[in-house]
Amino acid sequence: MATKSKKSRFGNPVTAADAKTVLSFTDVVARRALEPLTPGFRAWATAAGVDPEQLDWLCSLLADFFKNYAQSVPAVDATNIDVPLTSKILGSAADFHPEMRLGIGLALNTFLKFLENTLTWAGTQNDLAQLLRMTDPERAAAVGLKLSQYVSVPPLTPQEAGETRAQLVYVRRAVALLAWIGEGRKLTDTRLLPRKDIAEAAACVGVNAVGAATTKADPTAAADAPRPVTSMIQLPPLMEYWQALIDTRLITVSANHVKLTKIGQALRENPAGADHDTAVLAYFLFYDSIIPYAAFDPEKSVNVMVALSLADAASNKPMKSELLFGPSALAGPKALEAIMVGSQIRKFAEEGLVEIGTHITVPPVLRSPLASALKLLDDKIEELAAEAAAAARSANRAPSQATYQLKIQIDDITSPVWRRVEVPAEIALDELHDLLQHLFAWEDRHLHEFRIGDHATGVRYAPDDPDADHWGTPPLDERDVALNSLLTAPGSALHYHYDFGDDWEHTITLEAILPPAAPGELPRCTDGGGHAPQEDSFGAHGWMDKLAISRDPGHPDHKNIRAWLGLRKGQNIDPEHFDAGALAKRLKALLR
Repeated sequence: MATKSKKSRFGNPVTAADAKTVLSFTDVVARRALEPLTPGFRAWATAAGVDPEQLDWLCSLLADFFKNYAQSVPAVDATNIDVPLTSKILGSAADFHPEMRLGIGLALNTFLKFLENTLTWAGTQNDLAQLLRMTDPERAAAVGLKLSQYVSVPPLTPQEAGETRAQLVYVRRAVALLAWIGEGRKLTDTRLLPRKDIAEAAACVGVNAVGAATTKADPTAAADAPRPVTSMIQLPPLMEYWQALIDTRLITVSANHVKLTKIGQALRENPAGADHDTAVLAYFLFYDSIIPYAAFDPEKSVNVMVALSLADAASNKPMKSELLFGPSALAGPKALEAIMVGSQIRKFAEEGLVEIGTHITVPPVLRSPLASALKLLDDKIEELAAEAAAAARSANRAPSQATYQLKIQIDDITSPVWRRVEVPAEIALDELHDLLQHLFAWEDRHLHEFRIGDHATGVRYAPDDPDADHWGTPPLDERDVALNSLLTAPGSALHYHYDFGDDWEHTITLEAILPPAAPGELPRCTDGGGHAPQEDSFGAHGWMDKLAISRDPGHPDHKNIRAWLGLRKGQNIDPEHFDAGALAKRLKALLR
């Protein structure tokens, strides 16, 4: 149900839509599909407490949805909506702006609940359930918006990108610093510039400072006199560029010397031709300001607030400058946050990483490196959310009623690779997925799903992703399924499929039902065998082939495969080896 708090920055396009005098064919089709249902929908939504202004907004978004829908089907039936086409339209809305996807999803979810409650839905109940899950605003809010999804990256050739970035202040400052380093500079024992060099290095990045024995300012000095510092550490702008040059591998720093690398020399000589390196440099400058270095609360972190402002500035609908710098922002309850975020945005603007006009925008040429930095922050925030959800679920879980003894084996490998583990009978499938990743040292970089039955007719369970493309019926949400609801008697089995390219198939067999364990004892591995295969080794047969080649000096790929496996001279992988101690250490993080 839509609530009064669900508002979008996109405003209410109804007035503009009603002002049209010429309608396209898809407009006509969409209106004809919706018009018979609109009065009933409005009456139902009003009775449910949706305010009139928001109801107008929801109706306009519904009209937009069905207009897009009508472009792909010959006839629109608003009471029987196609699931894959809806997913595609929502995906296109997300590509334009994540909040547009949320808005259309909210409108459609409200409309679907109207059809459900008034018994007007004409499709299958399975389709209705999938559509409601796909558009559920609470699920969307729980998952949260990915900051990197805001970013709109225009197509640019490497030459265009390189030439454009070469003119930006941050590249000119980096080039000036590289030029000043020249053939190399001496450093102190702490790998920092000596005081005598601070003034010249700082000037390269737009800072007026001088190395001195004390930081006490001369009261008789002019207002624009250089700031005295005892170390370059006291100059954050200089340190940011210095570290960015190191991270981008433009300079190398040894115990008491700094020098340019070959790519640093190339960038210094031809900034316009160093497209990749100027992009990576921008990435690290963004990274230093948006990635927290310690534990953080995503709701309160200034770094995350800066990241959100940058994401918005790189979207198709950038924010107006007054929203951050105007009187209302600076006088509101979050004035301090606005000042701190605004200060960082102004700093970015000084470096050419952001442009401030009527709107705050990230230059198109910098959006790709920004998106990469935001993706890393997205991953950190997602990890925190998953940890919090797991902790909450564990805290609220009732005591276990039994312990399941499982034998888990990777199919089709000889010698067999298997583990015997004990878990709470009520363990959810997403938690079982985490356990499987630890048991076999997988890196959790690929898709996965669980399955009861065979590939053709079995029931599948996977992470909730309503926008994903699926073959046939989409899988059920693995978070909602307890293991003991699927395996009820010894001998029953569940299948786990990891990496849909390499296709690692695992068979999970319930061997015994044991008494419940004390808190903090499970999961535990009691036995096992076989060396776990390495990620991305092309499945069971690819792994066995690599092991054979690594032991065959006469094979043409012998050296390459050994290097890929990380084997030193004299080392070999014993396919039957099982390190129970190392596995026990990995499982400690999962104990509950």
